[in-house]
Amino acid sequence: MKKFFYILLLAIFACSPDNEDAILEQQPTSSDTLESMNLESNLDTDNLLTVEYFEDPALLDPNYSNEWWQAFAYEDSFQVEETIKRAGNFSGRFEINSTDPKLSGGIRAEMTQRLDLVGEERWYGFSQYFPASYVSDSTPELAGQWHDQPDEGESAGRTPSNFIMIRNDRFIWYLSWDADEITYNNSPDRFMEIDLGPVPKDQWIDWVVHIKFAYDNTGILEVWKDGEKVIDRHNLPNSYNDTKLPYFKLGIYKWDWNGSSVNQKVMYWDEVRIGNENSNYEEVKPRGSEEIVPPESKINMMVNSYTVSCLGEMQGTCLLVQEGNMIGTENWENFYFSNSIEGFSYEPGFVYGLVVKKTEVENPPLGGSSIKYELVEIVSKEAQ
Repeated sequence: MKKFFYILLLAIFACSPDNEDAILEQQPTSSDTLESMNLESNLDTDNLLTVEYFEDPALLDPNYSNEWWQAFAYEDSFQVEETIKRAGNFSGRFEINSTDPKLSGGIRAEMTQRLDLVGEERWYGFSQYFPASYVSDSTPELAGQWHDQPDEGESAGRTPSNFIMIRNDRFIWYLSWDADEITYNNSPDRFMEIDLGPVPKDQWIDWVVHIKFAYDNTGILEVWKDGEKVIDRHNLPNSYNDTKLPYFKLGIYKWDWNGSSVNQKVMYWDEVRIGNENSNYEEVKPRGSEEIVPPESKINMMVNSYTVSCLGEMQGTCLLVQEGNMIGTENWENFYFSNSIEGFSYEPGFVYGLVVKKTEVENPPLGGSSIKYELVEIVSKEAQ
């Protein structure tokens, strides 16, 4: 059976070059994992290892090597795009052509994650956009891959354990694994393809991927596409038995253009986040056009399960709330319903944990509050 897998994989999925590992050794190992990204100001970045919004013009410098190692054939292979974007001012535009020279065994426009940020368990979030001109036929290409690092004695051209493949205008998740210490001749124990539906055009597709890499039954693979969970594999293998862990590559890669009726592929990426094992769906998910909340105006708030009558600027009913250092204590302060939190519907009998945007109101009305509260997120809701 392994011989059959070997023949099929070698013929179709010889994705990785013999010299790719040597190239990757040249990557920097800077500890500056997060640039000063204003777009991240509405996130708790403690668990985020890398973010990329393609806002830094230095990305166009072929010698740029802070967060990513780049593989581009020409200057036009990668550009920052102003008209098509998911968040911020720009996105990353990746282009390959059938006439491009091969880089490390294939035609590619890719950016590779720094190897000092790999780990056993990671969270990934990113957005992809395919223009109407993007056509995929039976000769597939890769639109994101988790590339393994083979041990000594294994082929550097081994098929990645996980990647998003596009074939006949459909997303295919490709998955392979092998418990053997040495995987010979690119022939893993098992592999499978999971159809994730058609590739929509002229719109952003949001992905969240959670992987705990394992060659045994401790692996986790969860994938969300546009908020819908499309893969849910727990306690199952999902990678090779390697000493080193896989790294993430974004962009587009086509190893064989023979037989394709299309001579150019263009796709866009935006809102790329990589989180550590303590991260979660909410931290890495693409947010798109969500308003970016300045950090100084984003606060945590607890709301008690009952209300009280109160008298102050006016007589009425008050919520009982906690903010800042008050949270977790026995102290609650009155919060007028008339100063309610925009977007929040209170239901008695529940204690809420909220994230709210708190901003000063310019020229407030006579007798009105000078502070405006808006709901950002309901973190918890517990019955009392």
